[in-house]
Amino acid sequence: MSNNLKKNAISLPGAIAMSIAIMAPAAGMMFVPQVVAQYAGSSVPLVYFIALIGSLFVANTIVQFAKRITHAGSFFAYNSAGLGQTMGFLSGWLLMSGYFVFYPQNILVASFFSSQIITQHLGINIHWSLFSIFFIVIIWYLSTRGISSSMKADLYFVGAEMLIILIVVFAIVLQGGADGHTFEVMTAKGSPSGWSGIFFGMIFAMMTFMGFESAATVAEETSDPKKNIPRAIWGSVVGMGLFYIIVTYSMSIGFGSQNGDEFAKSILAMDYLASTYVGDWLRIAVAIAGIVSAFAISLALNNAAVRVIYTMGREKVFPSKLGITHKKYATPVHAINAVGILTTIIALLMGFIFGPYPVGYGMLGSFGTLPILLLYVLASISLIMFIRKNHRDEFSLWSHGIAPIIGALVMLLPIYGSIFPFPSWPYNLVLTLVLVYILVGFILGLVLKRKTQNLVQDVNKIISSDGSEKL
Repeated sequence: MSNNLKKNAISLPGAIAMSIAIMAPAAGMMFVPQVVAQYAGSSVPLVYFIALIGSLFVANTIVQFAKRITHAGSFFAYNSAGLGQTMGFLSGWLLMSGYFVFYPQNILVASFFSSQIITQHLGINIHWSLFSIFFIVIIWYLSTRGISSSMKADLYFVGAEMLIILIVVFAIVLQGGADGHTFEVMTAKGSPSGWSGIFFGMIFAMMTFMGFESAATVAEETSDPKKNIPRAIWGSVVGMGLFYIIVTYSMSIGFGSQNGDEFAKSILAMDYLASTYVGDWLRIAVAIAGIVSAFAISLALNNAAVRVIYTMGREKVFPSKLGITHKKYATPVHAINAVGILTTIIALLMGFIFGPYPVGYGMLGSFGTLPILLLYVLASISLIMFIRKNHRDEFSLWSHGIAPIIGALVMLLPIYGSIFPFPSWPYNLVLTLVLVYILVGFILGLVLKRKTQNLVQDVNKIISSDGSEKL
């Protein structure tokens, strides 16, 4: 056993796959746009456009850090360097919650639809919980053997699922949708509650962008990380952002610019559009793409969560055993085991209490979104402090001042929309639990302040060196 991850295990395509797999293009476009439409009507593409703009500013913040700090803890290290030990711990706490919650969330949706498809097409009734356990075991096996094989699997999954979605998109675009092409869906006219609906819809749209930053969690295992991690982050945000806008535009015109209510009521909108514009034969392929995408994002989320926990164990913020790697595979085996066990418990509890989909899926998604949005805001503030303190001669008014502020302000919009007005049951419970979780993290950060001092000292060493030293 050691406490070092395997160097150069991941190339640039693998780092890109890490981010894109967590963003889950197929699952995101199958399960989320119709939720956004409940608030934004047919103006869903506009919501995704604004979310893309905000994500680009946040990406700038992460890239500026990634150029200077190579660390598997990503935000844990970034915000420790810029805001101090307590906020560094809180950042790792928030990041962990998002990855931890989104992992079982996608296990639930993959399991639910696997069970449904097997029952509908083969007449075999296999309970969703058995699929959950099966998927978690496969992910545990792949991640234990090495992240390289995990990233290759994710890359293949992402390519296949995006191809299937694009078939539906091209069919809608070529046929002109229900009422022809229109720019109206890129304005607020389609939103039944105007701009307030647009901003509230961003809460859910940001769910599909979250994860682009996850390439930073494999920085210690990526070749030439200070170049390839920024490239992976920019490539993921721009590429997937354009993909989302194109897909949601086709979905909006597919239902019709005046039929946002029908869009919102469609539980499986992509499935319906595939049948309407291509044929029933494609519905099965779309359903399988959603399952594969949910599995791929679960695999990537597992890798990201494991590395955050491993880093916090290595820095002795969590039990030091979590910071030990496998002697043969150089993978954080104890962190992998911990994540697998906790994910199994969360997925089964939520699934049996609230049902795997849509309530269990939606509640876990809501719980994971707010902490990550807050994390983006903290990182934007941290960058300004970090550069002014450690790289004052490199300070750029745009890159290190204006851009982070804009990114923070855009991320505050969905946070505000999720609190005011206070949501009804069961999402008021989710919001309350999120607030309690954040408070607990802040208190723990104060209690463990001395234990994170080693991390801060290490960060100070790397930012004052020529960059050849790795954390």
